[in-house]
Parts: sequence; C-alpha cells; structure tokens
Amino acid sequence: MTQYKYSAFAFRQQEKSPIQVAFVAPADEIVRWAGVPRKQDELLTGFQRFKDDTRINQEIVPFFRDEKNCSPTAIIIALRKDSGLGSCRLEPEDVPLGKPVSVTLTLTLDEDALKTNAVFEAAERYVNERLRTDTDEQVEGPITEEPEEETEDEVMAEDEVAAEESDELMHLGEKTLINMKELLDDRANWAKAEFKTAISDFVKPASIIDGQHRTFAAAQLRLPFIVCGLFGAPWEEQVFQFTVVNLKPRRIPASLITSIAGLSLTRAEQRRVEERLIQAGVKMTEVAIMSLVAYDDNSPFAERIDMAVAAKDREEKLGYHSMKRIAKEWYSANRASLTQIAKAAYGTTNANRARRDWRAEKLWFDFFCRFWSAVRDYAPTYWQKKSDNRLFVGAHLWALQEAILRQADGQVASHWIVEPSIQDSDTRIEILKGKLLEVVNTALSYFPKELWGEPWAKVSQDTNAGRQELVAAFQRFIDEGKKTGGVWKNWRKKSELFQ
Repeated sequence: MTQYKYSAFAFRQQEKSPIQVAFVAPADEIVRWAGVPRKQDELLTGFQRFKDDTRINQEIVPFFRDEKNCSPTAIIIALRKDSGLGSCRLEPEDVPLGKPVSVTLTLTLDEDALKTNAVFEAAERYVNERLRTDTDEQVEGPITEEPEEETEDEVMAEDEVAAEESDELMHLGEKTLINMKELLDDRANWAKAEFKTAISDFVKPASIIDGQHRTFAAAQLRLPFIVCGLFGAPWEEQVFQFTVVNLKPRRIPASLITSIAGLSLTRAEQRRVEERLIQAGVKMTEVAIMSLVAYDDNSPFAERIDMAVAAKDREEKLGYHSMKRIAKEWYSANRASLTQIAKAAYGTTNANRARRDWRAEKLWFDFFCRFWSAVRDYAPTYWQKKSDNRLFVGAHLWALQEAILRQADGQVASHWIVEPSIQDSDTRIEILKGKLLEVVNTALSYFPKELWGEPWAKVSQDTNAGRQELVAAFQRFIDEGKKTGGVWKNWRKKSELFQ
C-alpha cells in the first residue's frame, strides 16, 4: 500500500453538505491517486468529459511553461472513504460546522493491485453496491406536479418533472450501470488494456470532478496545485457538483448534460439530487426527452446523435439541437393530428388531460419511434450520416417530418376515431399507430428514393427560414404526387431543390 499524506484545512460549509478539505499536492501525485470517471461509448455511467490531449499539450502545457503563469483555481475532487483499492482518512475527522480546522489527510492506494485483476474485482464490488443500494432504497413521489393548463412554452418548462419521466431516466441510468457490470462479467474484457485503464478510474481513492485537463498538464511539469476535496462525497454528489460547476462559467453542451443526468445516475441517486439539479438550471424535461431519443434501444436514432461523449465519430452523428427540435414536436402534442391521437388513445375529449397522459406514459415516444422507423424502412441505405446523403441531416429530417405531419393534420377528424366498443388500451393504440402509418407511408411514396442521393442546388440552412423553404419544397413533392398517384415525374427539372 502506498500512502500520501497532506497537511490540510477542513471545514463544513453547511450542516448537511460534505466536509471540504483544502490542501496543496503535486499534480503528478494527484493523477496517480485520483481517477477520472469519463463518459465513454461503452461506459456511459461516467460523468467526466473525454480527455482532450490536444488541448492539454498545445494549450495548457505551453501556458504553464511560462514561469510567470499560474492557475489559482482549485482542482475539485471527491475523497472516497473506501474505493475498493484505496481509502481516504482525516485526522481528526470531527469537523465542526463553519469552523476551519487543521487536519492531516491520508490517501492510501494499492498501486500494485492496479496492475492486476484486482482492479476488476474491486469495480464489480463497486457496481454491485450501487445497484443494491438503488434497489433497497424507497423512491419518493414526484417533486412537482404538472399544472392543469399548459401553454406550448410550459410544455418544456424546466422545473416540471413528472414522476413517470423520472422513472424512465432512472431506468436508463440503471441500464448503463448494468451494462458496466456485464462488461466486467465478461472476462475477455479483462485482457484489454484500454478497458483496464478506464475501469481503474472508478476504484481509486479520489475522483477528479473539475480540472482534469489542468491537472494532467501540470503533472507533466510536476507543478503543485491547490485542491478542494469533498470528503466522503457519494456518487450522486460528484455528478451534481460536476454539473453545477460546468453549467454556467464555461457551459458544457446540453447534450452532455442530458447524458450525465439521464445515464450516470441510478433511480435512487437521481432522486436524491433531482431537486437540486432543477434549482441549478438543469433542464430536466429536455433530459427526459433526449435520453429516450438518443439512447433507448427502440429509438431509430439510438447511438446516432452527437451527445458530446467522445471526440471520435462526431461528424457521423446528427446534431443534438436538431433532434431535440424534432422530438419536441411529439412530446408537446400541440398540433392537430397528435392531439387527436392522444385523445383517441385515452378516450377523452379533454386535450390537456390527453396530452398529460401522452407525456407521462411516454406514448409520444412510441409514436415517435413508429413514425421514424417507417422513414428508416422506406430508405434504409440513407439511414446514416454521409457527405452525399441528403436525408440524414437534421434540418432535412425536421422538414420531412413537418411536411408529413401536415398531411396528418389535414385528415378529417373521423380518420382518428377508434370504435368505442374497443376498450383495450393497447388495441386502441395499435389501431392509431396503423392510422398514422397509413398517412406516413402514403406521403413517403411520393418521394423518389434517388432524391436523397443526388446533389441539390439548394444548400440547406438550419434556420427558421431555411427549414420552412425545405418544407415548401417537400410539400410540392406530396402535392404533385397526389395528382398522379405516384412519384412526381419531372422532379429533377422542376423541384426547387435543383434550381
């Protein structure tokens, strides 16, 4: 066991807040005993950004090489009492409220074990403990209720978190943790050096919450750094602190916030910090929507949206904000067709009640998936991001959705009626999905598949005006197709897209 001892000041800022420990440590020591639980494609349960070596070597290291420069902002870390392969101890540990006291901080790390399979065994214990705690803990009811009357803007109000939305977020958070457990259970992964390095970050006696790039840059030059440690901070506190520290000064992308809040916490962990996340400005309704769209296995867009998790392959994925705009249309259900579907599904004439159930029971997501699965099946070879693909572009997908949903809006009210004698809700919903697919497939039949692979003279712009121009262009394909009952024959010569 290797021990690191530091003279420190400790105090408790508030009665229920973690003990804060301030000390100075060489950066090259910090990177030895502190892990960085990064969010990666396979380990989505982490919360940290990917390590940007270019930024470290080309920006931060040169900054520190100038002997006049310093970084006075503390590195924020979590000090774990027991991490599996290490521990943190304060002497004395009794820290009074609001009064700084001198303490000795001792970090212990089994560095030899880091080189063995003990890393994976410790990680398995860590994962099982989090899953066990989540299962055992009772989850309270919703923090807030949705108001009876809603405007379109209120639909996306960030402090409205229905209990059902939270349950789905927790499910996704647990799913990512279970995925980590499955990766650990597969002994073939134990032989992978990259996997071992990533897992070791979860079992060190400390975790870097903020300042990983400065720490790794300073470590190259063996510079000391002031550290603010949160003693005994549980996992959800680490996630919360990372979120609020990064939310305002240098904003982390909304996509990464969604990934963190939706996937890095289990059911109980997310509930314990949910209200504080809302107070800090985290958009929990957006988290609820985009966690499903980006990660649920049923989503046609699963793993195809840029969630700012990793640096690689981002150019092959759809933009987060474009997809949020597309999904919001389904979640809000404010347009005629979706309101009619919601009312028919729940057998009510009250639009507000129908929309509330539509969102709470995630029926919006079922219909969203059915709609976009039909589009994907219509042109499967174009369901990927490529330079010559005109379909799989955020603005184009939104415009196509808008053009088709306008066809749905234009259906006579009787189109959405389900026989009152059919009482089974699942049967009613399947009938309504069939009615929607009838509209979708008919509209798609007017679009030649070659349209999406040919170069357009019109360069799309993801602006309000640009998207509306695309809607008008797509609408003409539908209008002309209706005249002949098939694909518009002279589309290459007459479509605005080629002028």
